[in-house]
Amino acid sequence: MFTQREIRKRIAVVQSTRRITSSMKHVAAARLRGAQQKALSDRPYTRAIHEITARVSRRLGRDAPLMWRRPRSLDCVDLVVITSDRGLCGGFNENLLHQAEDGILDHLTHNIAVRCFAAGRQGARWLASRGYDVVEPPREGGREAAAAWIMRSVWERYERGESAGCNLAFNRFVSASRHKAAFWNLLPLSHRGFDREHNIEYIYEPTREELLDALARESLTSAMNQAFLESEAAEHSARMTAMDAATRNADDMIAHLRSIYNRARQEHITSELMDIVNGAEALRMAQA
Repeated sequence: MFTQREIRKRIAVVQSTRRITSSMKHVAAARLRGAQQKALSDRPYTRAIHEITARVSRRLGRDAPLMWRRPRSLDCVDLVVITSDRGLCGGFNENLLHQAEDGILDHLTHNIAVRCFAAGRQGARWLASRGYDVVEPPREGGREAAAAWIMRSVWERYERGESAGCNLAFNRFVSASRHKAAFWNLLPLSHRGFDREHNIEYIYEPTREELLDALARESLTSAMNQAFLESEAAEHSARMTAMDAATRNADDMIAHLRSIYNRARQEHITSELMDIVNGAEALRMAQA
C-alpha cells in the first residue's frame, strides 16, 4: 500500500504529464487546420495534371516511351516511404510500415531487390533496423527539398534502367479523426483510371513528345508533393487523436489516484481517532 506522500507525488507526476499531452493536442489541432487546407486544395491540381498527361500519352500511344518504356530487367524496384520525424502519434507510422514491409517481403520472395527511400526519421530507423536497403534524403531544405531530391533520384534510376519502377507508400488524410495507408504507383507512368473517351485535342508547342516529357515530370512531382502534404495532415490528425486519448487517460488516472488518496487519508484519520479514543479510555480506567 502506498503512503499518502507517495500517492500525492504520483498525482503530481500524472498532472504534469497531462499538461504536456493537452498542450501537444492543441498544437497539433492548430497545425492540422493549415495542413488540411493545403492537402485538400492541392488535390484538384494533382488529378488535373495526371489527366492531361494521360490524354497526351494516349495520342502518342506506343510512341510515348516515357509512359510505356519497359525496364531492361526486373531485378530491383524502388519504394518511397513517407513517415513522421517524431513519435507520439499513435499507430501512424507502425501501421504503414508493417503494410509496406509486406510488399517488400513479397518482392524479396520473387528475388526482386527493393531500395527504400525513407522520408521521415521514424521510417528510416524502422526499416534500417530490419536490414533493408534504405536511402534518406538530405535534411536541409525541409519537405519541398526532400520531395524534389527523392523524385529526381528515383526518376534517374528508372531512366538508367537501374530499377523496374517505383511505388509510393504514405498515410492519406481522410478526416480530422481518420487516415489510411495509401500506395501509389509512380513509375512506370500509367493513365489507367482516366477517361479514355475524352475527345479534347491540344495544340502542342514545341512538340508533343517534348511536352509529354515535361508533363510526365510535373505529374510525378505533383504526386510526390501531394503525398507529403497528405502525410503531414494525417500526422497532425493522428497526433491530435493520440494526445487527446492520452489526456483523457491521465484524467481517469488522476481521479483514480485521488480516490485512493482520499481512502488512505480517511483510514489514517480513523486510525488516529481510534488511538485517541483508546488513549482516553485507558486514562479513564487508570484514574478509576
